[in-house]
Amino acid sequence: MVSQFNRPLFRALQPVQIASWHQLGTSGSNSSFLRELANSLVMKEAGEKEVVGDHRFASERVYWLRRPSVPGSFEAGFTTLETRPFSSRLVLGLFDLAAQEPSMLWVADRLSMDRNGRPALPSAGLSAAFARTQAPFKGAQFGLLR
Repeated sequence: MVSQFNRPLFRALQPVQIASWHQLGTSGSNSSFLRELANSLVMKEAGEKEVVGDHRFASERVYWLRRPSVPGSFEAGFTTLETRPFSSRLVLGLFDLAAQEPSMLWVADRLSMDRNGRPALPSAGLSAAFARTQAPFKGAQFGLLR
């Protein structure tokens, strides 16, 4: 499984400083840091500004593949496993600086929302970003889809 999730699969890689395990959340799956990082990478790839309330994350899961050296410097990027009209299944990869395989995979559904908090179609820029970052395989092969 891990060989499918190597560094070239992930887009919008950027440096990340992690000061403590608390940043990743106690279970890792419900981390506001990981949500904000994932959204920042998505919006960077889409070429759009981040807007509070334009999305929600659901069905978050973390897969620890090796123990990262925290505190430390890492690189993070994302790939898209599946898109639906109002949501996209994303995988955030956290890499040690020289590593080709991630230390951690964070999987979540990013739901686009309108101003009233209802599900909405993503913008053209977001849709294009999800298409550009589409993984060349189905996440169901690895149990990452419902």
